[in-house]
Amino acid sequence: MTAMQVTHALFALTTAPEGTEVECVIDRKPQHLTATGPLYHTSASNSTQAFFLAVTRREQGRWQELCQVSVNLLREAGERQVRYNPYIYHWVAALQAFMTNRPGPVDEITAAMELATPERAEFGSAENLNKLVFPQREAFLKFAQRDSARFNDSLANRLRLFRDYHTSDEERARSLDGTVPFGLLALACMAYDRSFHEPNFRLEVESDYLPKHIVERTWYGEFPT
Repeated sequence: MTAMQVTHALFALTTAPEGTEVECVIDRKPQHLTATGPLYHTSASNSTQAFFLAVTRREQGRWQELCQVSVNLLREAGERQVRYNPYIYHWVAALQAFMTNRPGPVDEITAAMELATPERAEFGSAENLNKLVFPQREAFLKFAQRDSARFNDSLANRLRLFRDYHTSDEERARSLDGTVPFGLLALACMAYDRSFHEPNFRLEVESDYLPKHIVERTWYGEFPT
């Protein structure tokens, strides 16, 4: 919960008009902070992380705010110090379009997948692209297409690839990066919620990487956020 609040606060402070007061709740305590305007950490990478955390917490207001942050702003601010692969901007655009019912989410995710292949990506190892980056986008495509069976197959396969990547050597196995696949967990939460509105769509994947109480929101309403 605190991680979600902190990442959301980061974007609230860097996207509000500079100098204005922004109220954020962090660790259950209201904080009155001064907006800074866009900084380098107003990036596409941090945006997706904040988005996934908000989705897993079912914080609709937070993820809706994040979906209003323009991709151009994320590019201009984020690349002040770090260069990103172009596919990430199509990835953000796909998530925003899908969640806000804008046109073009499938086109954007298709572009993100094409640019995330080792042949097209500007940098990054083939192993990282093939096991982490591309598969997450593919699972989302199946979800966006409302293909329940293929989504479940894709999600299960992507979780195996995540495990394989993060347990392939001792250094990776010790890293916290391999603890939670936030993007896949967010997709699982979205799939679980969809099943209540679309009887033909079911989440059938169970995994230690997908904590049941988060996916099934059995904690919901326990804490102020």
